[in-house]
Amino acid sequence: MTPGVERHRRRDVIQKANQRSDGTMEHLAGGGSAMHGTIRHGTLCCLLLVAATAVEGLPTTIRTASGKVQGVGTTVVAFKGIPYAAPPTGDRRWRPPAPVKPWTGVRPADKVGPQCPQPQRGPALLPTSEDCLSLNLWTPAKQVNERLPVMVWIHGGGFTIGSGGWPEYDGEALARRGVVVVTLNYRLGALGYLPHPQLSQESEHHVSGNYGLLDQIAALQWVQTNIAAFGGDPSRVTLFGESGGAYSIALLMVSPLGRGLFQGVIAQSVPLVFGPKYRLIEPAYGVKTALAEGAAAAPDIITLRALSADEVLARLPSPPTLSSGFRFHPIVDGYVVPDDPAQLFGTSRQMPVPLLIGWDAEEGLFFAKDAPTTKAGYEGFIHAKFPGQAGDRILARYPVASDAEARATMVRVFGLYELITPTVLTAKVASTRAPVYVYRFSRVAPRARAQWGGAAHTVELPYVFDHLGTDSSQFDERDRALSTVMADAWVRFVKTGKAPIDRPTVWPAFVGPAYQHLELGDTTTVQSFDLSEVAFFRGIFESMTFRPK
Repeated sequence: MTPGVERHRRRDVIQKANQRSDGTMEHLAGGGSAMHGTIRHGTLCCLLLVAATAVEGLPTTIRTASGKVQGVGTTVVAFKGIPYAAPPTGDRRWRPPAPVKPWTGVRPADKVGPQCPQPQRGPALLPTSEDCLSLNLWTPAKQVNERLPVMVWIHGGGFTIGSGGWPEYDGEALARRGVVVVTLNYRLGALGYLPHPQLSQESEHHVSGNYGLLDQIAALQWVQTNIAAFGGDPSRVTLFGESGGAYSIALLMVSPLGRGLFQGVIAQSVPLVFGPKYRLIEPAYGVKTALAEGAAAAPDIITLRALSADEVLARLPSPPTLSSGFRFHPIVDGYVVPDDPAQLFGTSRQMPVPLLIGWDAEEGLFFAKDAPTTKAGYEGFIHAKFPGQAGDRILARYPVASDAEARATMVRVFGLYELITPTVLTAKVASTRAPVYVYRFSRVAPRARAQWGGAAHTVELPYVFDHLGTDSSQFDERDRALSTVMADAWVRFVKTGKAPIDRPTVWPAFVGPAYQHLELGDTTTVQSFDLSEVAFFRGIFESMTFRPK
């Protein structure tokens, strides 16, 4: 080989691999390459070794807009605990997320960051810290310019518990299917959703609450800025989430702050989109304003800012899900959430992005432990949640004759109005603006039967993430086959924006008059379902008036 040919080949390999002199590989956020540097020894064998390493996967050291991070892995490289915003501590508590302070050197990214403060620590027993605004990323990209589609997971937990770092949300199995997977933390409970007059006065937009939603938006902005350096495509981002995460995503679909940050949505068990919700400065649905509720709960913000995060949550707890009372949830604030999402879906304010959406057949079983056990308790809860004639109508349709019937009836009614009706209505209304594909998950695995007695809220999660394991007492071969179908379908939808399954069964779009969905159960079949109960609860919600008087 002549010296000229050798120099040309050396330059070509350097440019393709962005090889640094110390042997690590580095890329700039936004898709640009780092300074090429030089090869210290310059031998052809070393160059060929570097080229072979690049084929295995991305380098483990990547330069983001804030600094370098070093992950772990080969076929799939994982980067964990990357901060996407400054710690929301001290004077930053109850303020929008601030930019990350850049760091020097290489930041280890081999373990998830602390979870945000919450009443319980979760399955991983992760450390808890108010400095929790971090994300995790799994990439199977072989080179920086692959521009793979991106899946961003927003966890559920009723806006009270949860973390993107929980093991059940590990994204490696999905990433192996050819996508970049991102999970994230966001502020929870009163630290994430406290509305208050003093906080509104501090805000340039004259609003308060919804800090957790602003965290999610900041994480999505991080993805837009940095994901190309990890082999992802910022123009092909799909959000996916369950329960509170799915509701967050629905709100982002109608928020002007969410525009341009994602191009597809997967929403699993969506609560609250249709139905009573708090507004910041206007009473609605027969309840007080969010500002009034926040002021009553927290008279003095200065004092609260001086307390620890745990002390704040102890003073400002959210009540159990199956009870009445003000909960620290997203609210209609006129800024992040410009209006009631029930009024915005189906209009030009809804982002017209493809939507995969569905629910679990027996959602309410998840909440059975908190359900009233007496006839009086059941009726009292319904009247507290649905004042006046709305409550009377529900009790007439779903009566309880004795204490023995109270729990089961409450579980059924709660699942219908809190999760199933909002999910189906979101699908119906959103389908006027973009393609929608609907599923109903009804498979009852051995674990679900033992733990819940049916296809309860959250049971679909291990199937989506392909985390069933090999324990036959938990899941059997039918479950593993269904998990493969679901994980493949989710990824296909992310890649194409079209029918998640097209053979041997075609997953139909959700359109009238049949409104067909895919039943994900012991078998996978196309079905239609009776919408009468959904129509009943829609009537209940409308009788309470969406808009403030």
